[in-house]
Amino acid sequence: MYKLSYYTIITNPIDGKNTRLAYSTRTGHIVSLSSLCHDFLQNGLVGSIPVYIQEKLIKTGILVPAEEDELASIINENIDFGETEQGQLNEVIQPSAMCQLGCYYCGQQHVKSSISDDLVNKLVERIYDKFVKGNYKKIYIGWFGAEPLMGLPQMRAIYRRLTARIADPTVHIGGKIVSNGLSLKENIFAELVQELNVDTFEITLDGVEEYHDSHRFTKAGGPSFNIIYQNVKRIVSSPDYNPAKTRMTIRCNVDINNVEGVEPLIRLIAADNLHRRIYNLYFIGIYSWGGNDAQTKSLTKEQFARMKLQWEILQVKLGYPFHTTMHKRKKTTCMATGGKGELYDAFGNIFNCTEVSYSDFYENKDYKLGTLQQDTLKTFDVKPHNDWYSIVRDTDKYPCHSCRLLPICGGSCPKSWVEGNSACPPYKFNIQKEMEFKYLLATTPLAEMDAVLTAFENAFAEEDFVRYR
Repeated sequence: MYKLSYYTIITNPIDGKNTRLAYSTRTGHIVSLSSLCHDFLQNGLVGSIPVYIQEKLIKTGILVPAEEDELASIINENIDFGETEQGQLNEVIQPSAMCQLGCYYCGQQHVKSSISDDLVNKLVERIYDKFVKGNYKKIYIGWFGAEPLMGLPQMRAIYRRLTARIADPTVHIGGKIVSNGLSLKENIFAELVQELNVDTFEITLDGVEEYHDSHRFTKAGGPSFNIIYQNVKRIVSSPDYNPAKTRMTIRCNVDINNVEGVEPLIRLIAADNLHRRIYNLYFIGIYSWGGNDAQTKSLTKEQFARMKLQWEILQVKLGYPFHTTMHKRKKTTCMATGGKGELYDAFGNIFNCTEVSYSDFYENKDYKLGTLQQDTLKTFDVKPHNDWYSIVRDTDKYPCHSCRLLPICGGSCPKSWVEGNSACPPYKFNIQKEMEFKYLLATTPLAEMDAVLTAFENAFAEEDFVRYR
């Protein structure tokens, strides 16, 4: 016997035949439902649905065994995934404690310091020890800041010594870097790709020049947009740049002060023919970091969900590459919710969260696990938020317990919930419209796409962008 999965999102009718879309957040699949099939599902009459349709609904996760405890299944899958990590050890390293920028929403306090040579050796030993004991096949390093490129000599030392310590050419040591982009010149980019195996770059542009520079100014109050934008432009415009092998992602942080600068940024990138060279341009609302209450300048989640979808529609119209798939199953949200990965800052402190280092706000909140100096090879069995999924499963303390989007969200950020800040992603407030959007992208001929998307957007109503229950 089967039942309609609790983790199924169904849209309103999308055509004159009352066809609806059904999305399984457990599998990421979307199927179309006839009016009759929808009625059978809603009234518990699964047996009345033709067998071949039942089989399709079972395969896509819309139908599940009647006796299954779905929440328990989802949480157990998440916990198991976090323990296995799919053969890859993920570590985050902050080689420097300094950044050239003074962004108002940053929750860190910066000082001119980089990781010492002695700590580099201890860091390499710790990662090597974890790699061997965990029987991993590869290592992936997230180079993070402050600004990681202010510790470029230390990045080189860490990578070279770790490679020598592993001493196995079949072990891939790759990485991603999150950088403000000021120091990302073409020669530095080439070195990171060719010598440090960095395959993903994330650079932030908070709108076009006027808006970005009011957000992301230097410590002295100077502008930063032109330098960053030109660095990115030169890199991705180079004939040597291969977007199939290297991903250049641009992040745009949005609040009430720069929201008007987002659309011009989308258009600028397209006008300069960079939109098919970068991997992605994505948008995120400003949120509280280190108790700085930056979220007080944010759009409401409902406003942001609507505008985000409108920006994504504009991207399609301007020729940005797009995909037609919905959010996939997410079995871990970050290093805090599982796995052996940790963050190491320039002072040798060890954390299992990327937002608590270099922050006075978290100094005495038990987030620091230990130090490389004293705990070089120590295993920390108890870490903040490692019990997150058990809490979600066993209590209704947080709304994630009953949320139909849990399989694709995972609760997002446990730390935010504990601090009293909702961590719900934008698609919590536009999921049905996003389903329709992806359906249109998948079914509309390119010649008709602009007109179809315009009509779709013009029909938006306030009630389309509310918290999904």
